[in-house]
Amino acid sequence: MASPQSPASSTTSGNSPSPSFHQDRPQTLEDLVIHFVASKRSLNTQTILWRANDVVTTARELLEENAIHAAKNASLRNIIDEQVDALEAVRRGIDVIETEVQSEFKQLLHDLDTSFAGLKSTLAVLRETPIEAVLQPPATPQKHLYDFIDSTTVTNLEDSLRACIDRYNENRAALGESNDSFDTSIDNLRSSIDNVPHTPATASNPSPIPSLYHELEGHAKEAAQAFQSLVRHYDLCVAALRHTEGGSDAATRATGDAPVASGDDFSAPPEPMTEQEREEMLTVLVKDAREVEDVVGEIRDRGSEMAFLLSEIENHISHLRNENLALNSVLRMIARVASDVKSHIATTRSFHAAWLGDTRPNLMKGIVDWEEQREFYERFDLAYAELLVEVASRRRRHEKAKRKADEAQKELDRLLAEDERAREQFRVAQGEYLPLDIWPGLSDPPRRYAVRAVGLQLDGEVEGELGDEEDGGGGHSTQDSEAVVKSIPQLGRNVVERALTRVKRRM
Repeated sequence: MASPQSPASSTTSGNSPSPSFHQDRPQTLEDLVIHFVASKRSLNTQTILWRANDVVTTARELLEENAIHAAKNASLRNIIDEQVDALEAVRRGIDVIETEVQSEFKQLLHDLDTSFAGLKSTLAVLRETPIEAVLQPPATPQKHLYDFIDSTTVTNLEDSLRACIDRYNENRAALGESNDSFDTSIDNLRSSIDNVPHTPATASNPSPIPSLYHELEGHAKEAAQAFQSLVRHYDLCVAALRHTEGGSDAATRATGDAPVASGDDFSAPPEPMTEQEREEMLTVLVKDAREVEDVVGEIRDRGSEMAFLLSEIENHISHLRNENLALNSVLRMIARVASDVKSHIATTRSFHAAWLGDTRPNLMKGIVDWEEQREFYERFDLAYAELLVEVASRRRRHEKAKRKADEAQKELDRLLAEDERAREQFRVAQGEYLPLDIWPGLSDPPRRYAVRAVGLQLDGEVEGELGDEEDGGGGHSTQDSEAVVKSIPQLGRNVVERALTRVKRRM
């Protein structure tokens, strides 16, 4: 033992060294008894060693528990991370489906609105396009092209598409509620994971317990070695008393016990020792006696340090236990969330199936139907414009035919007059010489020819020619001609020009 003067020695002798520690004078029996009493008292630190042994045993058990909890917690964290990743992957998959469907829905809805806008524009044209009065019977109220279409088809299709969109919105609302619930579960799960206590650790030293245990074990070894030095000093004090006359009795009076060496039976006689050997023994004894209190203080300090280190280890283990409890709680929460995932997936499948089986095909069919109706009504408008052009063309052809008929009738009338003059001249020149019965037709008038309009086809029957071919009248009657003319109305020039413009614009 080599250490400065102990506090106990200072207390005994005040500010000056104790007379028993002076090496320049012989050690008296009283000095040896004082050293013996002090050494015997120092052995009370054995209780610290017993406690140190318990501390080391407890720390070793905690070291094993640390390894178990550290491995469990690391495994639990990996499992939790994998499970959370799986849950978030499912959520992302649901979001992908919803996003794709919603994107296509918006595009189809845009196309549907565009088609419907085109149809409404065409219907507006039909509402604004009047039927020419000359095409209708007299006293007929003014009509427009829109009056000739079946608007219930448009209304029914519009109602059907609105119902389809309403069903989609209901399905998407149900999916939104499911997704909100899923997001809330994941957020709560993330919050619980964030609230899991993290056991203090560093990147270089994931767990401080091994180093704490190593340090604690070092203190225990040092305390044991220090105590062994106290034991050796005690044995030296016993040996000195045994080799000093009256030493045993003096020690007994001082402590109430006979001085017994730590490993010997005091009843055995001491081995013979020369005076020089005794002096050397006393020199060592005095030197060690100065360090007893320091060694005792060291043992106590190491005992306190071991208690502190054990508290650090226990605190760390407490963190690990709390972390383990929290991680297991998170696992149970994950199990509950995972059980709800089935319903979230079922809701998504139902939404997607409704989209593929109902909403999408109906919207696409609606777009086609709108386009077909728009095209049909545009063709209707175009056909009416072409009808006006056709009426004008028929009127022109009718006028041309009428002119040709008039010209032909004039030629026939001229030939008839010429025939009548020729017959009259023949009668004047030869009539008195020819008997009437020589040819019964000699005095007959010339045959009259007339250009007539053929009757119209009504109800599958063709009327006969207007007028009698043999009525002797020339040409067709004014009434008959007017009847034919009324079947082809006269359109205004501006009406025909507008119709031609519409036809050319859509060709």
